[in-house]
Amino acid sequence: MTQSVLCEVNSCKNWEQGNKCTAELIYVMSLDNKQSSEIKETGCKTFEPSAS
Repeated sequence: MTQSVLCEVNSCKNWEQGNKCTAELIYVMSLDNKQSSEIKETGCKTFEPSAS
């Protein structure tokens, strides 16, 4: 489990109470496949919907 990665998306299967991310690997990508210069131009490819 990653120790210092926080996530507020509680609908992700890797989300844990306290906004902790339990994914073994975090994959962040550019949303438009170009060089990103702002947070809003990136997205978390690691997201998977939780079962609940």
